[in-house]
Amino acid sequence: MTAQLEVTEPGPGPLDAPRPRRSSQRVALAAGSLAVIIAAVVIVANHQAGSPSAEPPVPGATQSSAHPRSAATPSRLTAVRSLLRERAAAMVHHDRARFMATIDPVATKFRRSEATMFANTARVRFTSWSYTLGSGSLRLPTSRARHYDAPAWAPSGFALHYRLAGFDGQPTDLPQYPTFVDRSGRWYLASLSGFRRRGDVSSTGLWDYAPVDVVRRGPALVLGPGSELATMTAVAQVVETAIPEVTAVWGRHWARRAVVLVPSTQHEMSLVTADRGDLDQIAALTSSEVGNVRGSQAPVGDRITINPRNWPKLGPLGANVVLAHELTHVASRADTSAATPKWLSEGLAEYVGFHDTDVAATVAAAELATDVRSGRAPTKLPRDAAFRGDNPALPQAYETSWLACRSIATRYGQDALVRFYRAVGASAPPSAVAVNGALRRVLGISDATFTVQWRDYVRSELVG
Repeated sequence: MTAQLEVTEPGPGPLDAPRPRRSSQRVALAAGSLAVIIAAVVIVANHQAGSPSAEPPVPGATQSSAHPRSAATPSRLTAVRSLLRERAAAMVHHDRARFMATIDPVATKFRRSEATMFANTARVRFTSWSYTLGSGSLRLPTSRARHYDAPAWAPSGFALHYRLAGFDGQPTDLPQYPTFVDRSGRWYLASLSGFRRRGDVSSTGLWDYAPVDVVRRGPALVLGPGSELATMTAVAQVVETAIPEVTAVWGRHWARRAVVLVPSTQHEMSLVTADRGDLDQIAALTSSEVGNVRGSQAPVGDRITINPRNWPKLGPLGANVVLAHELTHVASRADTSAATPKWLSEGLAEYVGFHDTDVAATVAAAELATDVRSGRAPTKLPRDAAFRGDNPALPQAYETSWLACRSIATRYGQDALVRFYRAVGASAPPSAVAVNGALRRVLGISDATFTVQWRDYVRSELVG
């Protein structure tokens, strides 16, 4: 096990250049008789390392008010690097005294919250824990700078990286916004929330909210509070069953293991996933970050997060469909790009979720079937915006996408569907151009022909 620190020295250009952040995929709770879940697509949000709201220097302000492009002094940078090494080693080796020695002795409330967070990780095994520390500075709000009554520094480009033992092939890449203070010649971590009011919120984990219990079953690692132990155990069993189902369709070229988070509440789910959208219709959500892996932008930190409010609504079949769906997002993540439309990523995941079931299309796509029988058959595939959690027609968006992908598999073969998906992801945006090109290269048809085919397929499956 290793505890590392990576210090990045800025090259040419602004320190506050955008760093790709999380992509997330949702699974919506359908209102049909099975109460099953249907999927969502990759949403890539750019995280501003240092944030675009960094302000110019203020005369007479403390060190934390430096311009974002100003470099940290060598002594300060060296001291903070040493502090972070100690903090990283303490997390890996579960050394409480060493961990607490890195925290500002004056910040009583922060010390309490950090001590609780540390204790909450007692059952979690980390292979590594490290930080990326830029040498630039962010302007700390004046009120916060005065609050410390000491020299303070808020670095730009700061990120947390950790690996869960046995499951994370690459470390996470989670943005955080720390503030460090100098107390009598020694630097300490004083806060992780100094920029919250301007919308720059440090990433958090389940351990920030409750003691974390762990259930490991073969290729499944499930984390959650002890109060959710029964759900965690059931989820682990379903994941173990669903992984071979996903592999049978997608192939063996993925990790074939999964980390699943079970928060205590839906609100906690929104905090852990950094998803501020409407989760009321969501039963599960996958997320990852886009990190720099071996010189390329690759997805890291894949997590499936269960919505504890909606999960109990699922029966055994629904639970299996949902997790097979979510695992498909994990498996296909590396082949999903900005060129991949949501109807394709959601449709593929739904296709895999229902692949080994005997559920009739009229049941799995009950809402769309009602529309078609009423003369409201879809004429075009849903746009990305149709997959928002607050869309009242969310089930229809998922159902239409599922039948579009199922129509490809039925007419051209399952392998062709997978090849088509990969071809779209390997293309350059926009999505329409990527899809049209992949249709011609992989399936040998035009977009117009495909549209006719899937519309006919929808009518045949839902009306007969």
